[in-house]
Amino acid sequence: MEDMWIMDFGCSKHMTAHRKWFSSLNPVSTKEYITFEDNGQGKVLGVGSVSLSAKLSLREVAFVRNLGFNLVSVSQLLGEGFEVHFKKGACRVLHAEETLVCSLLPFGQVFRVDLTSVFGPARCLVASPSADIWMWHRRLGHLSFDLLVRLSSMGLIRGLPKLRAEKDLVCHPCHHGKMVAASYTPVSQVMTSYPSELLHMDTVGPARVASVSGKWNVLVVVDDFSRFSWVFFMEFKDEAFGFVRDMVLRLRNENHKAMRAIRSDNGGEFKNSHFENFCRDLGLEHQFSSPYTPDSKLKQRVAPLRMQGR
Repeated sequence: MEDMWIMDFGCSKHMTAHRKWFSSLNPVSTKEYITFEDNGQGKVLGVGSVSLSAKLSLREVAFVRNLGFNLVSVSQLLGEGFEVHFKKGACRVLHAEETLVCSLLPFGQVFRVDLTSVFGPARCLVASPSADIWMWHRRLGHLSFDLLVRLSSMGLIRGLPKLRAEKDLVCHPCHHGKMVAASYTPVSQVMTSYPSELLHMDTVGPARVASVSGKWNVLVVVDDFSRFSWVFFMEFKDEAFGFVRDMVLRLRNENHKAMRAIRSDNGGEFKNSHFENFCRDLGLEHQFSSPYTPDSKLKQRVAPLRMQGR
């Protein structure tokens, strides 16, 4: 029965219990159940798309546990713009422009979808290319389906068979891999009131090329108010505390107004007991930027300053 689809007037949506039918399947976010005629229930495990023939693709098909038959909902077909005609023991599904989509054959007291065109001699023409293009899509590092089809038609890759892409092919890992976080809106207004009130600092390294003095790491400090920058070259990143300590003490002597805070990332060269004790003794607030937010850090400013420092 798993290879048979029954036309049903009573069910509210298309449904099947067999995973193999789905060309795409998404899990449901909430618990849903389908109530059977005997008042039993089957859990909805997901919703996806099923292609019954070259012309008939079912959308929003429920993947239901313990379902005895594959069911095609007449009401859902009508809602999707199809027409269902019954006449003298025959049933046909038509497009709105009255082109034949599929025929249904009598099966006892019900009608089953005629899948001869799919699972007869033409089965390899429908199922095989889709499976092949998925395999080659993954094998070639998730290359786009359109480019795969073009390469196969041009014969540019030895061993690549002729591929044919279907319209509803969606690779979810590709979508997830191409997602990027939205950029932050640039803040043009200065939030501080005087120089040295807030200092931003970050380290970069080790670099691929050493500086003139043979140093591989860089400490960059930027004043929030004036955008004046200091660049210190270091052999190791743990030297950052010494440079920051000397600079902060010098700025406190040069400026009449008190320094309020320093801001860094969560790197170990900043987040340690030396920095904590130093900030506590001087009454400085040590602020940390949010993880995985490069827009809020100094990475874009480090590269040109490092080149100038060489």
